[in-house]
Amino acid sequence: MNDLFVEVDYSQLSKAGEELCGDSVGVEKDGKSTVVALSDGLGSGVKANILATLTTRIIVSMLQKNCRLDEVVETLAETLPVCKVRNIAYSTFSAIQIFPGGETYIAEFDNPPIFWVRSGRIMHIERKERKISNRIIKESHLKLQNGDWLVVLSDGVVHAGIGGIWNLGWRWEKIASFLESTINEHIDAATLSRKVIETTKSLYKGVLGDDATCLTARIRAPQRLVVWAGPPEDNEKDAEVVHKFMQFHGQRAACGGTTGNILSRVLEKKIEVNLNSMREEVPPMGMIEGVDLLTEGILTLASVLRNLRRGIDLEEVRYKNDGASKLLHMMLEADEIHIYAGRAINPAHQNPKLSGELSLKARVLEEVSEELRKRKKTVHLEYY
Repeated sequence: MNDLFVEVDYSQLSKAGEELCGDSVGVEKDGKSTVVALSDGLGSGVKANILATLTTRIIVSMLQKNCRLDEVVETLAETLPVCKVRNIAYSTFSAIQIFPGGETYIAEFDNPPIFWVRSGRIMHIERKERKISNRIIKESHLKLQNGDWLVVLSDGVVHAGIGGIWNLGWRWEKIASFLESTINEHIDAATLSRKVIETTKSLYKGVLGDDATCLTARIRAPQRLVVWAGPPEDNEKDAEVVHKFMQFHGQRAACGGTTGNILSRVLEKKIEVNLNSMREEVPPMGMIEGVDLLTEGILTLASVLRNLRRGIDLEEVRYKNDGASKLLHMMLEADEIHIYAGRAINPAHQNPKLSGELSLKARVLEEVSEELRKRKKTVHLEYY
């Protein structure tokens, strides 16, 4: 139960005629907890965006520092006073703090109620009201488990379709039914948030009457990957690295002909080559018992780096069958990635006639690690 991962994503659209969305999302993870917040700024456009962004940043930073909700709301009240004309707060918010064991704290102020989904069904959230700085805040405490979802929406989603397809808008109850019919064990947070916003847009017939945001949090087991690229500097450590690689709890990928030969020798397993996986720029993959993926080395890694820099996402490589696409797919699916980088020098990579990408494998691995970190992956790069 203590080994839970919170997969967070969101999708949003701006009100028609506005370049900036008046909703803001804040997400922070520090190992001790995951804090997410959605704020809807008063009005729309630049001003609303600034107000909402200030709100989410204050909430996320203060909750991560274990500040009490009273302190958070008081800080918001001092920073963002009530609108004198309309006598309402400058921004609403929904805040969630999820701890590693699943214990969860929720605070809601004037946003649509958060959805809690378990086993495909909407769960009841017991809310207690508390008045803080003249604001009525609704607080909840949940115990989340593997497979649970939390879905947070701004008003623009709930009101979609008003005066058009549905006179009263999409409404919370209809969205609840949509979530129950859409969520399954295969869908991820990004896909669900995108589907909600795509439906919102269609209900507005493409012309949004308000900013619309869907924030999704999926509770699941963490996905881990180890990538071993290159033999260790000291060949007497071959067996040690193979043992560590094979004992890893998660998916295993090995890159490089020498790496594959070491695995074959130490494990006493035969390598088979899949010639159907060969592409113009990527050599064919191999297969060895106990290893999820076996690819060529530097050319494959360089291709992965290029695609990461291009912004390739999971869907673009999901059904591709070459080594670089398979490795990238595994990396994009993983939350935590361990890279074992061998320090042994391959004479072929020192040829001055080869491109810069081929000259230093270590540099390619470091840059791959950096690109993955930009995508919020936890990456551990170890040298042998």
